[in-house]
Amino acid sequence: FADLMSDLAEVTRAAVRANTTIYAIDPRGLVAGPDLDQKVDRMEFLDLVRNQQDTLRVLADLTGGLAAVNQNDLTKTLRRIDEETSDYYLIGYYSTNPDPTKKRRNIEVKVKRPDATVWHRPSYTLRTPVGR
Repeated sequence: FADLMSDLAEVTRAAVRANTTIYAIDPRGLVAGPDLDQKVDRMEFLDLVRNQQDTLRVLADLTGGLAAVNQNDLTKTLRRIDEETSDYYLIGYYSTNPDPTKKRRNIEVKVKRPDATVWHRPSYTLRTPVGR
């Protein structure tokens, strides 16, 4: 489990550094339980599925995307992905925080238009300088 969490953190950091948004879709659709012919405890199975779906949620949330899990109709989700990736602004800035020990930086984006919807990553992490 620790290896998975470490790998998940590294994938997320790499995606954010590359300005990549992850839209995760669980192709299983609505998951009610194990197949009838499987000799698996129902609660253990549902815990496994929840953990897998949580991984998709974390990848999506931390990169500014969304996760479509436990649903059969993906029409609304695919429409939203199309809307988010069709028209967007990319904003860049230089941080005024000189403290290199504060690796994780929160991001807050505000707009003045009342009808504008803003989706963005909640934070980013500074890269460790090469050679350290």
